[in-house]
Order: sequence, then structure tokens, then C-alpha cells
Amino acid sequence: MEHLADKIAVVTGGGSGINLAFVKLLHNAGCKVLIADLVLHADAKKWLDSLGPKSDAIAFQQTDVTDWSQLERMFNVCQEKFGSVPDIVVPGAGIYEPSSNTFWADVDDNSHYKVLDVNLVHPIKASRLAIRHMVEAGKGGAIIHTSSIAAQRSSIITPLYTASKHGISSFVRGMAPLEELAGIRVAGVAPGTVGSPLFTDHPEASKFLDMEKDFLLPPEEIAKAMFALLTDRKYKAGTILEVCDIGNWREVSLLNDSGPRGPATFTSKKNQAIKEILPFLSKDGKGATAGSGSLDGPVKVATD
Repeated sequence: MEHLADKIAVVTGGGSGINLAFVKLLHNAGCKVLIADLVLHADAKKWLDSLGPKSDAIAFQQTDVTDWSQLERMFNVCQEKFGSVPDIVVPGAGIYEPSSNTFWADVDDNSHYKVLDVNLVHPIKASRLAIRHMVEAGKGGAIIHTSSIAAQRSSIITPLYTASKHGISSFVRGMAPLEELAGIRVAGVAPGTVGSPLFTDHPEASKFLDMEKDFLLPPEEIAKAMFALLTDRKYKAGTILEVCDIGNWREVSLLNDSGPRGPATFTSKKNQAIKEILPFLSKDGKGATAGSGSLDGPVKVATD
């Protein structure tokens, strides 16, 4: 999809961070964009106000991406606002592993894991709806997903977030034949640590960071990679494009990949967070003193 003028896009999570940066790139390329999000971040409101009359090419639909009916409505609103189904769909809304809804702090009832509903189920459902609408309209399109370098790793600290990103990368690769079968291109970006509200506005995520030591990618860098997946034919359908450095991206291999590399690959305080799960592994709830595994290998942890 080399020419984007007058194309129509739907971006979930477009009210802030990486997805807002991508919305701006789409708008600059001449796209009409529906932002589907719970709210518009202050940065998004400021940007929309700055557009003046050009803001008519941007619409906002309040959307809870965990609600199937609201995802369906998102596509209907897009058609009402812009006269057609989207050419580009970005199911980019995502959350980190919230402290109240983690694997470790789970409650024994029938509630869902929100991080899986938002990060994995919603992109799959949105993709299914996008494919259906594109096929019924008799046109191709593109679906760009957000995975993570977490999909190349494992983590006892954030197992659900990590599992969700493994799922997205696998889903993207599985959808690669769609381009040949239906003219629908599916690809995904895999960022390292990003200075977006996903981290900076949420204590459960930012506690892993040392703001003086850790390198945070600007959201605009990830958006550029997403734009490249959309427009640059050198990236094939099913590509997972890792972004851990400014201007230095690489395609992640399905087999025998060397693993993520670059300054945004690690966070300094991640291993310290293992102390938080130790109380769940002892009968008295006070935690253990033995060593345990971590994201980057075995570490020894002793509680105070």
C-alpha cells in the first residue's frame, strides 16, 4: 500500500502513545482516521485542536476494545463517518500487566484476565471483523499489529503480558497468506521499552524503569516502523519488525532468531520485581528466601 491519500484507517488505542504517533503519520499521508479509544489523551486533544479545519479527517469513537459489540460498532461508525469500510486497521490498544489483574494476584472466580482480553483477544477479534468487512467490500487492505520483544522471551514476573505478545506474533505470522488469498496484508511491530503512557503513566510498569539509566524509545520511532510495514514492499506479509534502537530495525526470524538487541532491550529494575511474587509462593504469605528464575536468567533474591 504505497499511496495512502484518501485511504481510511481505524486505530484502536489511538488516543495516546505509539498509536497516536501513527495516527499523525497517517493523517500527514492524507488518510482519514477513526480513533477508537476509551479517552483522548491531552496530547491528542492538543494536536486535534491544532489541525483546525483539517480535523474533519479525524474522528473519535469511544470504544472498550474488550466488548465485541463496541468493536463491531467501530466499523459501522467508520463507514458512517467516511463513507466506506477501512483500508487500514491497527488494533493497537494495549495494557501492561496491572497489579490487580495479574496471574499472581488472581482471584478464584470466573473473571477474565484483562491483559489477555485487551492485548490478545481484542486484536484477533478486530482482525476478524476487518477481514470480513474488507472481503465483503471487495477490496484489500492492511492490518498492522503491535507485538513486543517480550514475544522473544519468557517472564515469571509478567507471564500474561508476555504470553499475549507471543500470541500476537504467532497470529501475525499465521495470517501471512492472506495477502495472496485476499489482498490483505498483515504484519506487526515488536518494540523494546517505549516512553509512552503505557509505561510512564502507570506505576505497575514504570517501577521496572530507572529513568536515569534506561533508554526509552520515542513513540514516533515505533510509528515510523509501522508506517514502513504499511508502505515499504521490502517487508513481506507476516513480518515481525523489532525496534530497539533509533533507525535500526530488524526482522525477527521464526526459527533460530538471535534474540532482541539494542539499547531499549532491557530495564534495570525488572529483576527486583521478582520480590513481589515471592509472597504467593509461601504458606505464610511472607515470601521465600531461595533463588528463583527471572526474565534474563537465574537470580538470587532474599526478602528484607
